[in-house]
Amino acid sequence: MSILGWLRPAAPMGVAVVVLAGVLGAGGLLLPSRVTLVHTIDGAGAVFASRSDLLLVTTVLALVIVVAYLVSAAALAWTPVRHLWVPRPAYWKTPARRRELRRRLATYLARGTAAGLLLLAALVVVALIAQDGGPGALWWIPLAVSLGYVVAMIVWLVWVVTAGFAPDRAVEAASPISAARDGARTGARPGRPAPDRSSPRGGDTWTAGDDAGRAAATPRTGAATAPAPPSARPTAAKPGGSGDRASTSPPRPYQPRPPHRGGPPRG
Repeated sequence: MSILGWLRPAAPMGVAVVVLAGVLGAGGLLLPSRVTLVHTIDGAGAVFASRSDLLLVTTVLALVIVVAYLVSAAALAWTPVRHLWVPRPAYWKTPARRRELRRRLATYLARGTAAGLLLLAALVVVALIAQDGGPGALWWIPLAVSLGYVVAMIVWLVWVVTAGFAPDRAVEAASPISAARDGARTGARPGRPAPDRSSPRGGDTWTAGDDAGRAAATPRTGAATAPAPPSARPTAAKPGGSGDRASTSPPRPYQPRPPHRGGPPRG
């Protein structure tokens, strides 16, 4: 990935840092020496701070947020994907989608962290316009800004978990991984090609009886083959043929010769 590709997800952080730096610069010029931070219901000041303390605390908080962002971004970039928690892990942790997964994680991290920097800038602006009885000198304005930030972050986090990592339907339908998964899910198997009956070999003409003849000539798998019935009489040898050819009649059973009883022995 090019340098521009690495920096593009961090664009929200860059914008937030520039905005906060501008607000702090304006606060250093326009804020009074004694700044009212919290107002009561009647508009009087309740909590005060010096201008330098306010700007220093805001700058330190901003630096802590930026350092936390850099550490988190480095961890997301270098941690193996198998150790990352992400919605729909079976979809996003495939090798073909890991690059897009890291890009989305970096983008959402930058947006969430930038929102914290913008909250600091908004509070400084509220303090700036609330001095000397200005339009921001109402007790509920800082509270409303803080509660609005919390509610907005909760809604945004819910969107990230649900829709932020939703698969792109158009890309998923066109990817070969999705096609292979759909084929395995439906149990589809490639069909056997049908025999080509339009162009018989050797000039033979195919007829409907050919298949029946082939089926009759082909023995069924697993079926026992019946032996041929024995012939009633032995087959005579053909003239000019071999006289040693075995007869096709079944062999005679063994008959022992009866013992000799009296008389002269035979031959």
